[in-house]
Amino acid sequence: MTNPRLEMPEQHEYLARWLQDHLDMLGRGEEGEHAALHQALYEGVITLTGQGDARLLDSVLENAAAQAVAAGQGLENLLAVPLSLAQRIRQRILEEIDPEPALEMLAVLDKIFDRAVIVVSRAYQEAYQLAYVDRAVEISRFYAETEEKVMQYAAEVARANRELARLEKAKTDFINIAAHELKTPLTLIRGYINMLQHQEPDSPLIPLVEGIARGAERMNTIIENMLDLSALDTGQLQLVLTPVNLQSLLQLIADQQKPALDERQQTLKIGDLSGLPVIEADQGRLHQVFTHLVKNAIKYTPDGGVISISGSVQTENESGNYVHLLVRDTGVGIAPEEREKIFARFHRVGDSNLHSTGETKFMGAGPGLGLAIVKGLVEAHGGRVWADSPGFDFRNCPGSTFHVVLPVVPPQSEVRRVRPFHHEHEHEGQHERHEGHETAET
Repeated sequence: MTNPRLEMPEQHEYLARWLQDHLDMLGRGEEGEHAALHQALYEGVITLTGQGDARLLDSVLENAAAQAVAAGQGLENLLAVPLSLAQRIRQRILEEIDPEPALEMLAVLDKIFDRAVIVVSRAYQEAYQLAYVDRAVEISRFYAETEEKVMQYAAEVARANRELARLEKAKTDFINIAAHELKTPLTLIRGYINMLQHQEPDSPLIPLVEGIARGAERMNTIIENMLDLSALDTGQLQLVLTPVNLQSLLQLIADQQKPALDERQQTLKIGDLSGLPVIEADQGRLHQVFTHLVKNAIKYTPDGGVISISGSVQTENESGNYVHLLVRDTGVGIAPEEREKIFARFHRVGDSNLHSTGETKFMGAGPGLGLAIVKGLVEAHGGRVWADSPGFDFRNCPGSTFHVVLPVVPPQSEVRRVRPFHHEHEHEGQHERHEGHETAET
């Protein structure tokens, strides 16, 4: 603590009077941001020299230090004020006072201003430390509150994830159970339809029975897709690998889809794939993959359009050889915002209320399962699938291209069992892809 009172020699009451006489000239003549501080310091020096009481001067210095810290000013900027004032007083005394009394007055002033420098430096340091502690406490409190909020949010996210997982499992279980439950009565319906077709071959009801048969087959396809999707979700789908000739497989699919193509006056062109190697794959599952893709192209291509399939071999340094198959159409294309969604389960492009129904109708509605199954089956073989398109245009029909990349020999980790299939996420490190149409079943 500083001593608020200094013993001042009696003869320096003259110094106090001299300072008072020069108040307007020396104490109030300063201009700028430190003018008020300059005047307060001068008056504090007068009080100290006249009464030996340092409290006013100390108070001025301590307040100035606190304000400087709060304003972010450096100590050197603050010290410049008393040092500048001391220099002005010193110069004036030397100009007006005889040397001997002037030296005595300057000795007192040096003592006062040396003390002022010490007081203001210490006050600045204390104010700075106090401010630092306050800020540290505030920052510590902020981090503690933030950490608590983060923990609360993390707990909420964990609860939400558990609930989503529960709902996802419930949905998968429901799909699986519903599909199996529908399978039994559908089998009976198909059996009775078969009996009616054979018992009354010339009956006028046969066209109606055949319509019922087509509806039953359509329902059976949907149920099978639901079961496949459930198997992909639960990781229970088994692959049976055999040598597969892609040229023969795709030609078979073209022959099977000829009625639908003829109805829509569309052309399916299969390029020369004889240069592609025979690959190890589950032939039935690949048949399913390319049937879905061809049906999807038929549905989203206007009457008279063209669908083409081509392929090539590509080599990846560490992964071996792959076949790259492209299914192109001259259809309506894919909007950019749909490219991230079309391989999701139950996703349907556009307003489903505006879609026509039927297996071969243009833009016909479907349950939105086909492309999700395509993605799951291709990835089950260690491959990848994506779609490109310039965009969606109902009139000009820019078309779409679906890419399927399959390993000539799938990785052993993919052979026996499929990983659980999650349609919401893409695998990291895959080929950059742009995803297209929803699934459609023609």
